[in-house]
Amino acid sequence: MPLLSVIVPIYNAADTIAACIESIREQTLTDIQIILVDDGSTDGSAQVIDRHAAVDVRIRAIHQTNCGRTEARAAGVRMATTEWVTFVDADDTLPDDALEKLFSKASSEVDIVLGNAHLLPDESRDQIPMSDFRHLAVRGEGTIGLPWGSLYRRSSLPHDAFDLPREIAVGEDYIFWLRLVFSSDRPVNTVYERVYTKGPDHSNIRWTADYAALVDRYRIAAIPQQERKDYMADVTADRLTNLFTVAIHQPRRHWQNSLFYRQTMADIRQYDITLPMKKQLFLRLPARWLRKAYSLLGNLIFFLKSRL
Repeated sequence: MPLLSVIVPIYNAADTIAACIESIREQTLTDIQIILVDDGSTDGSAQVIDRHAAVDVRIRAIHQTNCGRTEARAAGVRMATTEWVTFVDADDTLPDDALEKLFSKASSEVDIVLGNAHLLPDESRDQIPMSDFRHLAVRGEGTIGLPWGSLYRRSSLPHDAFDLPREIAVGEDYIFWLRLVFSSDRPVNTVYERVYTKGPDHSNIRWTADYAALVDRYRIAAIPQQERKDYMADVTADRLTNLFTVAIHQPRRHWQNSLFYRQTMADIRQYDITLPMKKQLFLRLPARWLRKAYSLLGNLIFFLKSRL
């Protein structure tokens, strides 16, 4: 029995999928199952993964009609036979010892091994109690909220982990994490090293105030009702992150009068959240191109930090 399964959802990634697969095949941890899920590609991706499956017995290739990335991941989980699973996007790669580092932290007392934990602010714990980790998850700190770069006990994935409408194509990973952490009470082990290399972002979803409100409804629903008041400050902090993204994609007149914006500002006041001056400045920038430039600078700093 392989030690873990690597699940790769693929849609029209013919230019990157070969490098992705090779980075998985060349891992120092070799006793693995590789599940490649072609989600109805039309650009030759299917032929690429079939060629790799023909030369490596560890690879299972799945071909399905286009159902979206979330359903492709779910199909991979259903195919997996191992105790542990991890996800890799088709335009990304793994450092050669990534799986070995992640699996070295897998144990009977945890359901999650968080990779790239060096991106967590003010954290240096090898193990984080779930009571603390949930707050980090709701805020979407570091790489929490992204399915790749971490390891999951397959049996711990809740039945609704991937149950989302297809129109949620960005932010679906965050809902996956919330459903996961509120279904387990076990602590989370961490790997404070880089175990994932992010490729170019091919997402073309434009965040709008209405889209942010849709994601927010699923966010709130993922938190048990009797516990929501304990996490509202964290919810509001991540709403602000979504608002900043909206402010890049929409003119001020569109989002400043939205219910999402008004609710976020009301929650800031209700939960006495201090909005840092640089974030206040961002929201006050008069032109969308200025807000976009401000954001690109922040993303560059984050990228450089992730490479350290």
